[in-house]
Amino acid sequence: MIDLIKKILLLFFLISGTLFSVSAKKIPQNPNLIKGKLSNGLTYYIYPNDYPKGEAIYRLFIKSGSVFETEDQKGLAHFLEHMAFNGTTHFPGNSMIRFLESHGAKFGKDLNAHTSMNETVYKLQLPSSDRQMVDSTITILADWAGHLLLDSLEIEKERGVILSEWLSRTGPESEIGEAFLMEILNGSRYSKRKTIGDTAVIRHFKHEEIKNYYRDWYAPRLMAVAVAGDVDSEYVKNLIVEKFGSLKNGSVKEIPSYAIDDYDSVSVKRVAHPSLKKEELNIIRLLPMPDPVQTEKDYKNYLQRAMLNRLTKARYNALTFDDVPFNGASLSHSSFLNIKGGLFASVELIPGKIEAGITEFARETERMVRYGFSKKEIDKEKKRLLNTLRRRAESKNPEQSSSFIEEMYQNFYIGHQIFTPAEEYRMARKFIAQIDSSMLVKQLQKLERSALPHYLITSSEKNKDEFPDDRKLLSIFEQVKKETLAPYVLQFEVPDQLLPEKPEGGKIVGRRSIDEIDAQELILSNGVKVIFKNNSLDKDRIVVSGFRKGGLYALDSTRYVSGIFSGSVIPLSGAGEFSRDALSYFLSGKDVSCRFLVEKHRSGVIATSKIDQMETMFQLLFLRWTQPKVDMDLLRQVMDKSIEKYRTIRKTDADLFNTELRNILRTPDYTDREISDTIIENEVKAEWLLPAYNHCFGAAEGYTFIITSDQPLQDIEPFIETYLGGLPGGKSCTEYVHKGGKIPVEPVVFSRKAGDSPKAVVSLIFQQDSIDGNIMDLNLKNDVTKGILRMKLLAVLREKMGMVYSVGVSVGATQHPSALCRETISFSCLPDNVQALVDSTFLVIGNMCDDPDSFSGELEDVKTNLIKDWKITKQRSSFWTTQIRNTLYNNIPDWKHITDYEARVKNITSEDVADHIRKCFLKTPVVKAVLLPKDDKE
Repeated sequence: MIDLIKKILLLFFLISGTLFSVSAKKIPQNPNLIKGKLSNGLTYYIYPNDYPKGEAIYRLFIKSGSVFETEDQKGLAHFLEHMAFNGTTHFPGNSMIRFLESHGAKFGKDLNAHTSMNETVYKLQLPSSDRQMVDSTITILADWAGHLLLDSLEIEKERGVILSEWLSRTGPESEIGEAFLMEILNGSRYSKRKTIGDTAVIRHFKHEEIKNYYRDWYAPRLMAVAVAGDVDSEYVKNLIVEKFGSLKNGSVKEIPSYAIDDYDSVSVKRVAHPSLKKEELNIIRLLPMPDPVQTEKDYKNYLQRAMLNRLTKARYNALTFDDVPFNGASLSHSSFLNIKGGLFASVELIPGKIEAGITEFARETERMVRYGFSKKEIDKEKKRLLNTLRRRAESKNPEQSSSFIEEMYQNFYIGHQIFTPAEEYRMARKFIAQIDSSMLVKQLQKLERSALPHYLITSSEKNKDEFPDDRKLLSIFEQVKKETLAPYVLQFEVPDQLLPEKPEGGKIVGRRSIDEIDAQELILSNGVKVIFKNNSLDKDRIVVSGFRKGGLYALDSTRYVSGIFSGSVIPLSGAGEFSRDALSYFLSGKDVSCRFLVEKHRSGVIATSKIDQMETMFQLLFLRWTQPKVDMDLLRQVMDKSIEKYRTIRKTDADLFNTELRNILRTPDYTDREISDTIIENEVKAEWLLPAYNHCFGAAEGYTFIITSDQPLQDIEPFIETYLGGLPGGKSCTEYVHKGGKIPVEPVVFSRKAGDSPKAVVSLIFQQDSIDGNIMDLNLKNDVTKGILRMKLLAVLREKMGMVYSVGVSVGATQHPSALCRETISFSCLPDNVQALVDSTFLVIGNMCDDPDSFSGELEDVKTNLIKDWKITKQRSSFWTTQIRNTLYNNIPDWKHITDYEARVKNITSEDVADHIRKCFLKTPVVKAVLLPKDDKE
């Protein structure tokens, strides 16, 4: 026996040594990446990539955040990030933002920043075709790194903005988020250094404190510059050396390292608030941070974690289709702050079933810990994961520069090696076969048993007493571990093929060229129209997008609710001989997808696949279209869950405020009703679901399919004729039954003390029920107006008055089911500042109408940004599908809004915008809605 044990151990060490010699091999770095370090310690990354063409993404990474602040600096790391936009050596005052916006950048989208407890990141996304612009952009990054002016007047102005940001983040959801954060920070240094800081410090800190923080912690050895995009890498490298090489490290010699300790005991914490809408139980186990992926061994461990997370997610998703007494659950092994790992479990509970829900959640979690996962579950997730990795590795389409920036971030902050998609696919294929249920069970058991749990309960005040007390809660999980549980079983048969035989198909009975957009139009014998556009961006792929007007608004009012349920139940019920699980399993590992959508004013389908799987995609579309079915068990479950949700949902005063506001904006009718238990029981009929669904699909005449691919049309035509031409013919009534409600014709002031935070939320809403001319022209004016108006309002309400953190401006229009234009200006502020801000808003609007020249500069900036975004958007594979669909759906008579876009933008004048603002904002009655904090006495 001893000899046998020795032989086994010897064999183990031989095997282990062989595996180690392979798996410990360093993963080769992506050869296209240029990475280096300057003598002062600054790291740089450059990844030349020409998608999108003419644009680059820039980042300044800093391993510094609020955790390094002293008591007198709480909040100054974040404050300093704000100051980076308020004056540097080369861009004093607000000239940086003016410069960037004049070159097509939009504040908040193309230039932004964020600060956390241990990192600060500055972000730019700018044109790169002009070398001088690249030079200026690197100069801005260098200015942020070491040349902030920190002007005293600018600091004083920014105090109000920071306090407004703090105010905007208050509320019950923020309280819950902070409770969760404090729980995982476990009393560490991080828990005492919230990024937003201390409001007393923000109001009163001495200017020297922010300068001290800047000097000490904006050190090149803690920094990295990352550039990915359409750039000359050698040129960018030389700029980085030139502009960052002279930066000096501060006086701090040793960088502190702050840990988060594991829990030393089990605890239960409870947070209740009157306005919380969900009852949840979170279980947190703190663990060591997983090792960064640098070797093949690291990747194998990462792959195992990824598989475990995918399988737990899939299992809990599957359980939602069973009759379990909770609404949803999750379990994942992940990390946070780039320093700590954790096993996080969560379950959303149902009032009236809270203890039963906790018990069942504990059982299902224990079932995974004890038995792992079935072969079908594992095989399905392996196929899905490998297909995703294979698709990326073999894709002929260019990869977005933003994905490389994310990899640079992970390399700098975590240490993950940057490798190619092909290398990852190779490693995944090498190791994934070794991952089985036994391995996953051991991993999950080790994670669960190696760390003590903390339980965090969040609930409404009303239902908090329904939760078991601490002792009972812990005993539930202890007792479940002693129960006899059977393994989870998946029982379904998978047919060999989607269709038993090919459909008879139809014929192409008409065709014409659409020369303006270089597309082909086909008319099929069943009344279906097909627009084919060759798209070189869809390399080795095909995208099919279909639509027809109608949707839910074309249903009779008595069938409307059944239509809503049909759109959610039928797509989840499988099709033909396939159950939901069988169809999902059949498609796993295939690069094919097909979704059917029932929207309010139209129905649609979107399908895509690799070219070599094109027929499978068309077959799937045909199957779902012609053989939909209703899973009666699923329907009953969805109805029961909906009824239960209605009966247990809590409406806060803020919810009631929003409901009443919605009714003010438009006369309510059957489409606006709250779907109550009575309505569900009386108006959802199983026998009505398929007719409602077929009303949207069914007879295919009038449907338009847009197909984009890099393949020639003649190679796709046989599938078009067979599967799209084979769809059932005949007409379907798509006229709208619901025409839209009436809008107010007089000004309305709607104010209520119903908010759950100390802020006031203000919305100024303007509506019109007619559209003059072409909706595409109107939407372009809306885009220009929105951009200029937001810039003007931010300049006054935020920068000058310091009373808001941000201003939202939305401007939109639709023709369906009837014409409606709506413009909204919104912000949050202190209640005492509401009227002053509203008055200033209308003053800004009035000045713009009276003096169009006053915003000529902003107009040019917005035009530049729109043209820049248009050029980028045209490089996306979805561009033509979206543009063709919108043109046809809105009955636009020509294609000039696409072919002449730049000229149309350039032709818009300040007077045009002033006229548009006058019509939309001054000649239209305003609905002034103000949600105020509840009175403390109430």
